[in-house]
Amino acid sequence: MASGVNIKGHAESRGMRMRAVYVWFLILFFCGLMISACGIFLKKERPAEVMGEKIAAIALGYKGAPYQYGGTTPRGFDCSGFTAYVFNEAGISIPRTAKDQYHHGREVADSDLRKGDLVFFTRWGFLEKSFSPWHVGIYIGDNQFIHAASTSKAVRLDSLDDPYWRRNFKGARDLCEAR
Repeated sequence: MASGVNIKGHAESRGMRMRAVYVWFLILFFCGLMISACGIFLKKERPAEVMGEKIAAIALGYKGAPYQYGGTTPRGFDCSGFTAYVFNEAGISIPRTAKDQYHHGREVADSDLRKGDLVFFTRWGFLEKSFSPWHVGIYIGDNQFIHAASTSKAVRLDSLDDPYWRRNFKGARDLCEAR
């Protein structure tokens, strides 16, 4: 030992470092497994749900826009002009009139409404249930819908629980095409 280096101590120190690296590697490996396994149990949104969220967000951006009979632009909307415009902004082409929109897409039970579904109304409640709808809006969640209302002369929110809208509710349609 002329050089004064302790070879045995150096080897033991190196061995301990290697074990520490190995332990850290195992810890990181198992943490990675745990994190990736969590992804299996996360709820994944389906494309229709994502599109419904997008449609609701676009529609809410026009809250307060003026009402105009026959209107199809933010300068003035009627009910079906509003829904057609919003869907077009989301990249979905739908018919222009409430009647044609009602016959498009898939029927949805009012208990199964999702954001972005169209909600339709008659004018005279039960007397007109068999006739074509006269009004349409976009469901935005929490039993609320957004629509271009001639009575308030603007795009506004209303509740499906309101007695007027509940009495005149005709049905709902999913135009995002998947449930």
